[in-house]
Amino acid sequence: MKLIFSIAFTLLIYTSGAQEFMGVKVEGDKATFISKFKAKGFIITRAENSNVVTMKGTVGGKQYELLISSTPKTKQVWKVSVYLPEATSWSTLKSEYEDYLGILTEKYGEPEKKYSFFSSPYDEGDGYEMSAIKLEKCNYSAFWSSSVGIYIAISKFQQVRISYENEKNSALDDLEKKQINSKIF
Repeated sequence: MKLIFSIAFTLLIYTSGAQEFMGVKVEGDKATFISKFKAKGFIITRAENSNVVTMKGTVGGKQYELLISSTPKTKQVWKVSVYLPEATSWSTLKSEYEDYLGILTEKYGEPEKKYSFFSSPYDEGDGYEMSAIKLEKCNYSAFWSSSVGIYIAISKFQQVRISYENEKNSALDDLEKKQINSKIF
């Protein structure tokens, strides 16, 4: 099982130091990026607005959800968040988080920052971990530098989330948002 997990995750992470998810670089225009995932069997489940698209697909027998963010003007992909399937128990969720954190740490070294605690009144082992997660009282996350652009966390949706951010296109997103906001005022 661990071997299957490792193989499936290897398909998900960067290769050769380049930012890639399933062999698709986290860059370029949104339409082309989305078409590459459609070719891999992913389907669009929601287009929240013109800058965010949600897709679902299966990798290694598990269904994943992608949240693809693009810049407002030039529609360049700047971030992809991958959501693993929702967990039904704390032990499963924590185990998945630790497994993926271990793989990322092995590949990229120790994260720049790492947190693993519950906020009051919750504690690990109190039996209320899943409630704490829904209430955003669970703080399990790790960040790698902006040049690597990876973030992993347990989300309030009881899922492990891994985000891949393109540093160059993230700066472009900030610039385009400032340009749009300056025209409004």
